Amino acid sequence: MVIEMKKIILLISLLIIAGCAQQKDFSYGLGEIGKINSKYNTTISSYPASQEQINSMLSDFSAIASLELETGKESFEYVIKFRTLNLEAEKFIISSNKYGDAGTTKHGFGCKQRPLIIESAMLRNSSALKGFEATSLLNQFIAEYPADANTAGLSSKDVLFLNATFYQIYNDAEKDSKVINNFCPKSRVLELYQEEFRKSTDYSEDYITNLDYETAAIIWKKLRGLE
Repeated sequence: MVIEMKKIILLISLLIIAGCAQQKDFSYGLGEIGKINSKYNTTISSYPASQEQINSMLSDFSAIASLELETGKESFEYVIKFRTLNLEAEKFIISSNKYGDAGTTKHGFGCKQRPLIIESAMLRNSSALKGFEATSLLNQFIAEYPADANTAGLSSKDVLFLNATFYQIYNDAEKDSKVINNFCPKSRVLELYQEEFRKSTDYSEDYITNLDYETAAIIWKKLRGLE
């Protein structure tokens, strides 16, 4: 009788423990995402300041992407993918800013800046494309799982804001590309580089004369410590 009673008590205890165990549902998944955001002092819609931190954060998200949830797995995957795309878009933006004002035509420019502006515009365009992919995914998430999207702190306002942000980035990049291509074609910039090399280097005239634009641009960047 005593043994039977002990078995009953043990069974009840196990049931209580099982009942108290945290269910691995969508909220649990959001909690894991929240831990990563806290680690980098970010929110669902903000980013770390450096590419190194973003790479580390992406690695952390990749580690929890395969988390097995009892419910809400699809919603969890939406949030992870959305966050990942946004972080990748931010990485491109950080790269595009490495030349500062010299990478844009907004504050005036010289034709020798052409390779810097072209590179920056390409990176900003890549950021915008990643951003559009992220907003499209977010829009789909909100349409399919509105309650879960709300729980995650995401709404149609975020879609509108992000779309506007990435359209601005895209338009600015396109404008810079058009301006620099219009006023500073490769042939003219090559002439400017050749003139500079004649004055500031010991390259032979034959070598300078036979340079193409791509090679000259690399040399010019190296001479300025930009390569």
